[in-house]
Amino acid sequence: MRGELSTTDWLSLTGQAVLEVTGGPVFHDGTGQITAIRDRLQWYPHDLWLYAVDADWSRLGEELPFVGRAGLRGDEAGSMMIAARLVRTMMHLAHVIHRAWPPYSKWLGTSSSILLEHSPLPGADEVRRAWRTVLNAPYWRQRQDAMSTGAEALATMQGAAGLPTITPATEPFWGRPHHGVREQMSAALRAAITDPVVAALPAGHGTAEQITDNVRVLMDAASRRRLVER
Repeated sequence: MRGELSTTDWLSLTGQAVLEVTGGPVFHDGTGQITAIRDRLQWYPHDLWLYAVDADWSRLGEELPFVGRAGLRGDEAGSMMIAARLVRTMMHLAHVIHRAWPPYSKWLGTSSSILLEHSPLPGADEVRRAWRTVLNAPYWRQRQDAMSTGAEALATMQGAAGLPTITPATEPFWGRPHHGVREQMSAALRAAITDPVVAALPAGHGTAEQITDNVRVLMDAASRRRLVER
């Protein structure tokens, strides 16, 4: 940790792992090493930031249409499950847009509420309302519409944070009564990456905590590293 972090080092970190080092007060740092480590871990290098944002949008794009497709077939439980999983991805994306390390699942909802309550970016209240609607909606159409509303608000926040974005961020899914994320979102983010090492990373895979939510894997540094080594 005393030297520069490689791309693999950054990808293997989780928000919780970083917060365990950077959170809380330091009462004595005679050598300055703790402060130096904390400063180094403030946030991803810019291109890795773009890469992490893109990974969350890619994950949303993979399953957003399924919220409606499951519901249309009468599987409201399946639609609810998919939507709840995507709300978690949106909460992670909100943290990444704000350059804030996301905690593990126990605190993710609390952290997201506090983050958006004090956010200087436009659309924060709209995102919070959308999440509540998604998680409480009894029918898939309400759930789907709220998911798209939240996605559009996140896209607006993203642009206000100085990151590439597109509007609208969602579109009809192949002429069906469902919603999807426009492919141009990932294209805009990926096009802004200039580091050839980051540009060569698998599109949409993301960091260790974006690849898996398995607690045992994420708590083990060696296991996390194996997920992202290329």
